[in-house]
Amino acid sequence: MCGAVVTVALLVASGTVRAQAVVASGAQRATRPELMARVGELERTTAPGQLSGVARSRAVAELAAIRIRLQQGDFRVGDRFIITVQQDAVVSDTASVRDSLNVTIAGLPDASLQGVLRSELDERMSTHVARFLRNATVRTNALTRIAIQGAIRTPGFYYVDPDRPVSDLVMVAGGPGELANLNEVEISRGAAKVLTTKDSKRAIKEGRTLEQIDVQSGDEVRIPAKRGRPSFQAVIQLLFVFSSLFFAFLQFLQWYYNRLDQ
Repeated sequence: MCGAVVTVALLVASGTVRAQAVVASGAQRATRPELMARVGELERTTAPGQLSGVARSRAVAELAAIRIRLQQGDFRVGDRFIITVQQDAVVSDTASVRDSLNVTIAGLPDASLQGVLRSELDERMSTHVARFLRNATVRTNALTRIAIQGAIRTPGFYYVDPDRPVSDLVMVAGGPGELANLNEVEISRGAAKVLTTKDSKRAIKEGRTLEQIDVQSGDEVRIPAKRGRPSFQAVIQLLFVFSSLFFAFLQFLQWYYNRLDQ
């Protein structure tokens, strides 16, 4: 197998095991200097007298989220990434982030992902592997575990590439249901809203990715159903139900008064 690179991972989701070929994404991810520069911009923006109302609230929330990323990193328990190590031969493995934020790869000792950004994953793993293997080339592809629910065909838990646009999540879960509202998405983290349906329209229009919205493992994505007038068929069904109840009520009244006359 010298010189060949083949990456195949077994992913476990919703109780099933699926073989998935992984293609490394070429999308750019936020680096630490870029995030620190953004922190500086937001600190100036949120200074007294600069912004107010909703705009200031959004800037403060973004500033807090970036500071957490810089301190804690991007990886959470349940995240997975595919790692391919090429030396004289090729070793491919799926690493799962455990509760200590440690991962075990290719039979090597544990590596810590505490404080590591996604953009730093290749460098972090390369440094770790280089301690045990000489002249090895390392490539990684991170995956995030999220729940996709709502008006879709196959709701459940999925491992997705953080570089995927929010609009792609409908297709990840088997495509839209009959009443799916493809212009809106809601993303929650426990009781908190990561992305409201109101803000999702702009995120979808701009093609924003899961990483840009700061989606993390365990977050829930909900595709809402369309809100609008009922269909003609639904109206007919309702009229039929009400008319049946009305005539049944008339029959009851007729029976009741006939009984009184006896």
